[in-house]
This record gives sequence, structure tokens and C-alpha cells, in this order.
Amino acid sequence: MALRAKSLAYAARHGLRSRAQARLSPAGIAITRGRQHAQLSCLLQNRMSTVDELTLSRLLPRLVRTGDGWTANWRSITLHSVFQPVLSITHQRIVGYEALLRATDSSGNPVTPDALFSQAQVHANAPILDRLSRCLHVANFVEQKIDSCWLFLNALPQVFETQWPHRAFIDELSAHFGLPRERIVIELLEQPAGDEEAVARTLAATRPRDFLIAIDDFGTGFSNFDRVWRLRPDIVKLDRSLIARAGKREGDESLMTHLIAMLHQAGTLVLAEGVETDDELMILMQADVDFVQGYWFGKPQASVREAGAGAPELIDSMWHKYAAYDRANTRHQQLGFEAYAEAVRAGARVYSATRDLAQAAEHVFAVSEARRIFVLNAHGLQEQASVTAKDLGPPPKRLAPLFPDTHNNWSRRAYFRHALTTPGRVALMGPHYSLTEGEDCYTAAITIDSVDGSGGPDVFCADFLPDRPDRARGTKR
Repeated sequence: MALRAKSLAYAARHGLRSRAQARLSPAGIAITRGRQHAQLSCLLQNRMSTVDELTLSRLLPRLVRTGDGWTANWRSITLHSVFQPVLSITHQRIVGYEALLRATDSSGNPVTPDALFSQAQVHANAPILDRLSRCLHVANFVEQKIDSCWLFLNALPQVFETQWPHRAFIDELSAHFGLPRERIVIELLEQPAGDEEAVARTLAATRPRDFLIAIDDFGTGFSNFDRVWRLRPDIVKLDRSLIARAGKREGDESLMTHLIAMLHQAGTLVLAEGVETDDELMILMQADVDFVQGYWFGKPQASVREAGAGAPELIDSMWHKYAAYDRANTRHQQLGFEAYAEAVRAGARVYSATRDLAQAAEHVFAVSEARRIFVLNAHGLQEQASVTAKDLGPPPKRLAPLFPDTHNNWSRRAYFRHALTTPGRVALMGPHYSLTEGEDCYTAAITIDSVDGSGGPDVFCADFLPDRPDRARGTKR
């Protein structure tokens, strides 16, 4: 009776009872219920069979010992492991390896992981293949006696939304192969989960946990800030497409810095995957990325040691290149920033003496990158219109609602706050976002005495567009 009650409840939840059923005769209802009971018994039996196949004891016999490690059999497919190193920029060494799946069919032809899992999804066997792959990777990793690094293991998000005890499986893997849980990083692939809330609840239930959680392919599809906020991962992996875009140097480099800073503030470490060129690596290092991975450091190998063999030399090369890159950028910035600071000091002196903003502007606009000057009171309010460079065109019509630029409150801006905390010194901040044109700029600010000497100091400010002296654009503030 208990099974029958559960079956009827299951039928109601999943819509197996049709509306027409209410119009059936008692005999018809009995026949329909009998069919439903048979269907549900079959479903429950299949589910129990699938759950049984997910246990470590059922998966281990699928592993096959070979001369140089382990393989696994999946239908007519042979599965192999390869490993790619993950390097810490700060620690200047390999701190982990991502295990990647390679597969061949019975004729020796390669089968892509995407094709393999698509086939498994059709047969509702993806969770089994998912766990089998991790068994294989752990077996091959432990076989090679790597003592201190993390092992990154890919996992389908769907396995965390089911009732299958995923934490117990990790514990079993750890105990059976002798791999400490704190060295395991479960990497959630960029795929939609049927119930993101269920995944979040499952992961929350594992806290405090010894293993780590990473989100893969951040910036594409379902790997976004919503998933970061829901799942609270330890590591976020930036998708290759973001890395390639930053490496093209089309003006998006600063976005990488902002993105990594936001992820750090969200409490995660940041790993850039798919790094292939010097430009990409330099931009990532300047943006303060934590870890890097990609063909720049070598292709995945079945041997962990071979995969990481070139790391020491590459790390030395990486830091030598970055030192030169940083010197060039720092020298350029210092030359510009010193000129900005001196121009603002000169303009502030004139304005303090004359209270003539146009006259003060002439001293600031001696620097070609200067575009606009303005004055704020002690509360950050702008009470008089800005003075703009002569070659600066009128504001775009599409931004007309943001003008005129009087009665604005800039008290939240970092340059204003820093100027107030360091009176008499130039505070230079940026790049920061312009509300008037949607671009980044630098702003220099310095305190000056207010007109009547009461109510606190005024703040004299100027906007600069480095490297774009020829642009006739609006305010950068």
C-alpha cells in the first residue's frame, strides 16, 4: 500500500494522471491505475538501478589497468585522462592540475567530450559517465604520486540538484584512492542546471567543506555573477573568450581589471584559462589575476610531470617579460600623472587667488590631455558649470538628459574623498567610469580654501584622457 500511495503521489506530481481519467468508469480507472503503477514501478526500478550504478563499488570495475596508467570502458568508448597545469602568479609555481577527458571509439577515432556527454544525456546516463570520469582521473593522478597540488575535476551541475549523495561520493573517492579532500577542486561546468536553487542548497549543505568548488567558463552562458552569488565558489575560472578579447588590445583591457577586482570582492580567487599569447598574459598579470592555465604553459599530457616540466623556465620568462612591460607602462603613467598633478596645482592656485574658473582653466589646459575642470564644495556639490577645453565639442544629443552639469553631487567619487583626507595634496584617481559618456577617465583633485572660509574647503578638479589628446569629447568624470 505504501508503494501504491507513493506511486499515485508521483503520478500526480509528474502529470501521469490525465484529465480524462476523471471521466472513466470504475473499471477503466482500475485499468488506468494498473498501467500507471506498472509504469511507475519501471521508473522507480530504473532510478534505483541508476543510483546503484553510481556507487563507487560499481564504477571501479570499469577501470582497466594499462602499462602507463588507467583507462575506463564506457559502452564501446575508451576513456583516458590528461592533465594541464594551473600556475599561481604570486607563488611562481604549479599549484594544481585540471584533469581533462579524452576518448576514442572502437576504431581508435577520437570522440569529443561534448559528443560523449550528449550521447550519455540521450540515454539518461550522464551522471554515471560524470562520476566514472572522476574515478578515472583520480586513479591516474594518484598513480603518479603528486604530493601537494590541487586536482581540478569537472562535474555536471545537474548532479548537485539530485538526491544522490554527492558529498558521500567525494568522501569515498578520497578514502579509496588516498587523495585528501582538501586537494580536490570540483569544477562546475558551464551548463544549465534544472534547478539552480537546488544546486545552491546542496552546496550550502556541504559547508564547512574541505574540498573546493570552482565555476568554469565564467562570462559565457550560465556561468555569470548570478551563479557566483548563489553558489559562493572558492575559485572562478574566466572563459577563454574574455582572455582573447582583452589580448586584442581594443580598449577593453581595463574591463579585465575591473572584472577581477569585482570577483575578488565577492570572495573568490580568479583563474584565467586558455592563456595563449604574451599580450594576454601581461594584461592578466597587470589585472592581478591569481592563477593562469593554457597553451602558453604547455598542452595537456597524460603524464602530470611532463605536463608541468617546462613550468620553471616559463615562469622565469613570464616574470622577465612582465618586468619590462610594467616598467614601460609605469614610466608612461608617471610622466603623464606628474604633468597632471602640476597642472592641477597651478590651476588651483590661480582659482584660489581670482575665483575665475576660466582663467584657472588656461593653466590646466596647457596639458593636452586635460578636457574639463570643475569645482566642488565640501559636500561634493558642483554649483557652477564646468569649463571645457576649446577643442571639446558639445555633449552628444543622446546624453542630453545628463546636462547641464550643475547641481551634481560627486561626493561618492574616490578622487573627492581622497582629496578631503589629504588636504593640499593632489589626489589622482582612475580609471573610473564616466556617467556622461560611458568611458573611463582619470580625475585629479586638490583642496582649496572656500570663498568665505567657512563650511570646509572646496575641491578643485580636472578630467584627463591619457593618450587621446586629439579627441573632442565630453566630460570624463
